[in-house]
Amino acid sequence: MGKNSLWAIITVGVMVLINWGVASFFSGEFIEYSFLLGVVVMTILWFFNSKGGYASNSVRLGIQARTGLKIEEEKQKFNPTVVFYTAIGYTTVALVITIIYYKDYFTG
Repeated sequence: MGKNSLWAIITVGVMVLINWGVASFFSGEFIEYSFLLGVVVMTILWFFNSKGGYASNSVRLGIQARTGLKIEEEKQKFNPTVVFYTAIGYTTVALVITIIYYKDYFTG
């Protein structure tokens, strides 16, 4: 088993445990929180795997204001990892299962 496969399995395991914990805490069903959890985890992973953007610019401007030195603007860049792609897969599967689970609710 490769390193990427191991990280994918760990990611799914952690997401399932977090989902179970959230569902238990709020006394809900596992499926009710799975899609939302997937979106939250993807957003957090995107934030920590990207460079540039608003946070970097505000720090850069603060340093420039204090020191008077011009600092080059960092271009926004995102480096997706296996963990991020696994979170996308988890979220997609959760969305499909949620739609199937609640289809009777929306159709009548």
